[in-house]
Amino acid sequence: MKKKYTKKQRQIIKKYHNLGIILFAGVMLLGAFLGLLFFARPKTSEKEKRSLAKYPSFTMKTFLNGEYFSDVSTWYSDTYPFRDALVSADQKLKGLYGIESKTMMVGEEKQADEIPDINDNTEAVTETTTAATTEAATEDTEAGATTGATTGATTEKVREVDPPDSKGMDEEIQNQIQQNLYVKGDAAYSVYYFGKENCTNYVAALNNVAAELKGQTTVYNILVPNNSGVMLSEDELSKLAGSDQEQAIDYYYSIESDDVKTVDTIKTLREHNDEYLYFRTDHHWTQLAAYYVYQNFCKVKGIEAHDLSYYDKKEFKNFLGTFYSTLGNSNMEANPDTVDAYVPKGTNDMTFWDTDGKEWNWNVIYDVDSWASSSKYMTFIGGDRPMEVIENPQIKDGSSCVVLKESYGNCFVPFLVDHYQTVYVLDYRYTTVNVLDFVKEKQADDLIIINNITIIGSTSVVDLISGLLK
Repeated sequence: MKKKYTKKQRQIIKKYHNLGIILFAGVMLLGAFLGLLFFARPKTSEKEKRSLAKYPSFTMKTFLNGEYFSDVSTWYSDTYPFRDALVSADQKLKGLYGIESKTMMVGEEKQADEIPDINDNTEAVTETTTAATTEAATEDTEAGATTGATTGATTEKVREVDPPDSKGMDEEIQNQIQQNLYVKGDAAYSVYYFGKENCTNYVAALNNVAAELKGQTTVYNILVPNNSGVMLSEDELSKLAGSDQEQAIDYYYSIESDDVKTVDTIKTLREHNDEYLYFRTDHHWTQLAAYYVYQNFCKVKGIEAHDLSYYDKKEFKNFLGTFYSTLGNSNMEANPDTVDAYVPKGTNDMTFWDTDGKEWNWNVIYDVDSWASSSKYMTFIGGDRPMEVIENPQIKDGSSCVVLKESYGNCFVPFLVDHYQTVYVLDYRYTTVNVLDFVKEKQADDLIIINNITIIGSTSVVDLISGLLK
């Protein structure tokens, strides 16, 4: 029999029930607060593939101007316990409720420098070649001669663009900025911003090393655009207010010396932008895109490129790359990428050394079918390693090249295997090898420097490359 309560008893029960709810909520809030205070705060985010904010150093200057307290607030909000799990849960919840935007901008607003007109680049050319000319002239004068680096002549006029600012962006895009990505449906695009100082310093490093290696090794510069410069329409690019990548690449190439051979990338890739040239869920280009640039490299070098049908093709499905890891976008998750990889004929064997100096026998194209969905791009030359060496037993002419690269170069390297007896690969982010000395020691025929144009916009990257090329 169900127990009956008096009106007074029911009131008491209701009172304590409500009190219990309040106490439970209070305990949960207290637990959350104490967790924020005492639980270990993460230093990196595996999901976002970045280092989180660091606790700021105290100085009287930052204390007085308020910067210290602002940085503490940033650190506190960026390093809460269980961050990745909570961010992932939030993104999935938003996806369930259908509030994920089909088109949005994610990232902090940046400012670009105006790209100079390549017909008026006397100052930049002087800046980039002075060091090389002075050094070469000094050395040659001691030997009774005077030589120096010369600048390339360019007549093509490029279109000027204004530096981006908040007014140049659509209000809808501007208001959704978080991480410098333009999201469109199931794909994300990196926005590019030109920096003149880094451009000048980067080209100076290339001009200097080309002058140093003149007569021994040919230096090639390959600048690869990111996906927005190739795949998005002019209208979309104008709304994003980033820098014109074709104009930027043209400017880079125009201030290089005649001793640096340049390879077209963006113009050719735009001709093929109805093809699968960039991943939708990842920031890299596909090997198909790298193949078109490889063809242009062969034209500049004066050798015949192999047809794409020459290679054995491997296919690795369900790739969810860096864009997905950052955004957790449900549209991307529902439409993962496929990694197509082309195996060289001469050999698929290679050796690499990891950051601990351990030697590994590996494959140029490695079978990553069973690997995690985020790791499929590592099929190419074992990913990012300090040093890799590929020996082609089918070639006996002693030919060799050194490739200085970041991850964009990974899927380009396999196409070189069938043209050199030895391919040396150095990733400037991890190697401690002096590249100039290494090239001289190996008596390499070619030094191929290949980079995505975005990464060399970083001052730290340019400084790193410059240091390795001295």
